Amino acid sequence: MNLWSNLLRECKDCLFPIFCIECKIEGSWWCENCIKKNVNIGIFCCPVCHIQNTNGNPCYKCKAVSPLNGVAAFLNYNDNLIIAKLIKQYKYNFAFDIIEVWEKIIDIYLLDIISRMNIDMTFFTIIPVPLHNRRERERGFNQSDLIAKLIYQKISTLKKVDFDNKSLVRKKYTTQQAKLNRIDRFNNLKDVFDWSGNKPIPRNILLIDDVYTSGATTQECARVLKKTGAQKVFALTLARD
Repeated sequence: MNLWSNLLRECKDCLFPIFCIECKIEGSWWCENCIKKNVNIGIFCCPVCHIQNTNGNPCYKCKAVSPLNGVAAFLNYNDNLIIAKLIKQYKYNFAFDIIEVWEKIIDIYLLDIISRMNIDMTFFTIIPVPLHNRRERERGFNQSDLIAKLIYQKISTLKKVDFDNKSLVRKKYTTQQAKLNRIDRFNNLKDVFDWSGNKPIPRNILLIDDVYTSGATTQECARVLKKTGAQKVFALTLARD
């Protein structure tokens, strides 16, 4: 199977070569040299008021109202940045090869970010933010699930952590968050998520998503998880707006 996959990939690379989005060198959507020029070691801000800090924990004023214990991202996000263009290609134009870029970023920077978030990964469970079944069928995949698996693979080589992409579910089909303003994003997610797992909910959870904008999605996931019995819920995303 691996031999066949490699042959298919070599044929694809010959017929449809990929060039770095920044330096135009052939071989990758975003080459490692360009990634290292652009990526800082994490974006850390309060999950609620978005004031920058050193670890992504809620600030003193927001601590009482934030279901999330902390949040971090690998990159800044806005429509003019390379990461935004790659995420849109990945999510909406079926450019699945871009997952190799996420893998490079995770491999280089993940452990530093986890360390700065002050997360003890012992006894943690990694959970991707779920898509509704209908949305996943429309898109063909859940981008957060694929990113979460890369993060789990990296961490599990060093720590004993669990992975669960079944128990947290999105039970309502909603308007895409990207099409809504900040207030509507929070209203759009009311009573959307549920814990359907047969086993007890983990005490400590690392939520994985692609982009943290208003924080509505991950905050609502964290609220449901804590209401069900989780003690600490952190979030990690590829980018933060």
